[in-house]
Amino acid sequence: MPGRYDVNLEIGLSTAALYPSHLTEDALTTIAGLGFRTVEIFLQAEEEYTPTFGAELDRRRRDLGLRVHSLHLYAPYFDLWSPYPRMIQETRARFRRLLEIATTLEARALTWHGLRYGVDNPRLIAAFFESAAWAGEQAQTAGVTLCIENVSWCYLRTPDQVTAIRQADLPVGFTFDTFQAGESGTDPAALIRAMDSRLATVHLADYAPGGPRHLPPGEGTLDWPSILQALQAVGYDGPLILEPAHVENTTILLRARDFVQQALTNVALTENRTP
Repeated sequence: MPGRYDVNLEIGLSTAALYPSHLTEDALTTIAGLGFRTVEIFLQAEEEYTPTFGAELDRRRRDLGLRVHSLHLYAPYFDLWSPYPRMIQETRARFRRLLEIATTLEARALTWHGLRYGVDNPRLIAAFFESAAWAGEQAQTAGVTLCIENVSWCYLRTPDQVTAIRQADLPVGFTFDTFQAGESGTDPAALIRAMDSRLATVHLADYAPGGPRHLPPGEGTLDWPSILQALQAVGYDGPLILEPAHVENTTILLRARDFVQQALTNVALTENRTP
């Protein structure tokens, strides 16, 4: 049985929220200035997958007092299941550089979309599972958890697919994304239950049918009490990473943080009420 609801789950922010108006390293300064202390860093360009760039990020996050929870991979750079030998070699080398950066930044997790085309092709799914086994083992050796994210247009979209990955005993965790669950028409709570103890990162953005993608929490139609209750039920105690898209007015991020904090408080008042 879960204990009392933890209203103090940390609310962090992804640098992706400030893309493309901010360079990744400059986004850290803005994020710290808004009062956030935990971040996910989305590495957007080839230049950002180098030890030199990792060292610059490390200098900045230390100067700013930020904790890097996770790194988000740019999906097209990590098609690890490619059948072409030279591409496999190149992509694996990039992944190893990514792990060096994660170690430098003391990140705990990586967020990966995984298979992003041919998502119902059994041959590609098998190759994806094989590549995830390799990458997950490499990450574990580096002290990092490789987390496959639920994404509406990628392989991982349903609870059954989460179960398939778990039953294959792949050495990976999961990133749960609220917007992607909404866009795929999947019950968010069902995805969370399927991920269970393997859930290592949570992305928060809202969804509205026919509306802009990746809305700030509170501006769409998602059932936030149900989502937060499901996270509590599986014992999730990691950060909640805000990930709205293309934010130009940073007061939107403060409003989103306040919304999530109030939602946590409201759920706690309900869950912790004495019978």
